[in-house]
Amino acid sequence: MPMIIERIRENQVRIGAGAVCAVVAGFFLWSLMPRAWGGVPAQPFEVMRGDGFEGIVERLHDEGLIRSPFALKVYALLFGTADALKPGRYELAPSMSGPRILSALAAGAAREATVVIPEGGSIYDIDRILSTNRVLKEGELVTYALPRRLEGYLFPDTYQFFEGASAAEVAQKMLDNFERKARPILERDPVHVAENLILASLVEREVVGYDDQRMVAGILKKRLTGGMPLQVDATICYIKKVRAESPVGCYPLSALDFAADSPYNTYVRRGFPPHAIGSPGVQAILAVLAPQKSPYWYYLSDPQTGKTVWSETLDEHEYNRVKYLKVKR
Repeated sequence: MPMIIERIRENQVRIGAGAVCAVVAGFFLWSLMPRAWGGVPAQPFEVMRGDGFEGIVERLHDEGLIRSPFALKVYALLFGTADALKPGRYELAPSMSGPRILSALAAGAAREATVVIPEGGSIYDIDRILSTNRVLKEGELVTYALPRRLEGYLFPDTYQFFEGASAAEVAQKMLDNFERKARPILERDPVHVAENLILASLVEREVVGYDDQRMVAGILKKRLTGGMPLQVDATICYIKKVRAESPVGCYPLSALDFAADSPYNTYVRRGFPPHAIGSPGVQAILAVLAPQKSPYWYYLSDPQTGKTVWSETLDEHEYNRVKYLKVKR
């Protein structure tokens, strides 16, 4: 009899242990299941170089993509994927299981592209650069940026973008950079932030070099004060881009170009154009905030040397146009 009781107790212990194991295994498997079901949209998740495995898993949980960080860490250690996660930009959804998310992170994401956005580039120029580098599809940035009036705010710099990113993500990265690097300078003259950004975009496209940019800023401000049209060729070039909806070439400019009926035509209309015509860099913004006074009212660039030629009178300017640009009187 005691032997029978002992065996019954052993069987009970085995059954109990088996039940506990079943419960633990079930809970473990449940913890690896998708956090949500159905048509839950994917969301961006970025793994940077140097991110540790545990930190990545914790962030997956914080962003609502997995049920249990502990369960996923155990799974990754058991199956050897803890050291296989690759940096990149991913599109992950709560409807993906933990193992599937790990598999995606181990397989790698879209490649990064180094993109240089030059000073003075318009949204049409930037769109072409991004599409050439396969960051966005052609026209995608223009479609996103135009209605949001982002011209001038997409700060020129060197960026790392993931191929196939969204226009919103790309634009936000550039806007954040603008807020860090350009906004604090513009806020030195808080009353004229918008006007100075527009003026800096004109100066950026007209001449190179800080000293020349300061001189042109002084001339353009003097024209504004005197009620004279700004007469900036770069705005005529911008009209061509707006009408073509692409970064078309500018020169040569014709009489019809200068007579174009457009709010950006600073030969026909007085005052500033509606917004910037490109994204100025820090140097051009600084030049606008420190304009150089001079006796000059006109200027042009020598196409042979790139040197800026200054004129005090319209007659002198017309003479220089003939001399340097071969324009007939």
